[in-house]
Amino acid sequence: MKIPANNIFIMGFMCVGKTKIGRLLSVRLNYKFVDTDDCIVKEAGMSVPEIFETRGEPAFRLMEKQWIARVARQKKQVVSLGGGAVVDPENWERITASGITVSLSYTPEIILRRANLKTDRPLLNQETEAEKMDSIKTLLNKRKDFYQRANVVIHLNKEIEPDRVADMIAGYLGVWQ
Repeated sequence: MKIPANNIFIMGFMCVGKTKIGRLLSVRLNYKFVDTDDCIVKEAGMSVPEIFETRGEPAFRLMEKQWIARVARQKKQVVSLGGGAVVDPENWERITASGITVSLSYTPEIILRRANLKTDRPLLNQETEAEKMDSIKTLLNKRKDFYQRANVVIHLNKEIEPDRVADMIAGYLGVWQ
């Protein structure tokens, strides 16, 4: 089996399955799995929404930048990034110098459906479904060019089992079992 020597960074909008798919891919590659949001939560001792509420988004983005710098110095990891991590030019430089980027995307409708199943999405705190959909579309539009820069871009227009997506990524990377 051919395995990439670098890190693999999974990026994309919230609720596209970066963590679940990243974990599955890390098992296939026998790589360490790192979720930068989980690292921030553990270090801060509070959830992402609590960080946004008490310290603000800029404080969260600074912690995110520090964690990306840490993981970029390591090798043989699958790293799940927060949805906005790749917008920062310093983050992008560190990520691309350290590994391969994989971007996942779903339609706004699927993202909204998945987001409604979660309570930890600080950027989607609107009241109505229409407001949430507007927020998703606005943020997706702002970030789409950043997501498109990835080495591998996977657009999904229907729900696909995370195992199948992890297999697709492994195939794109030339990892055959």
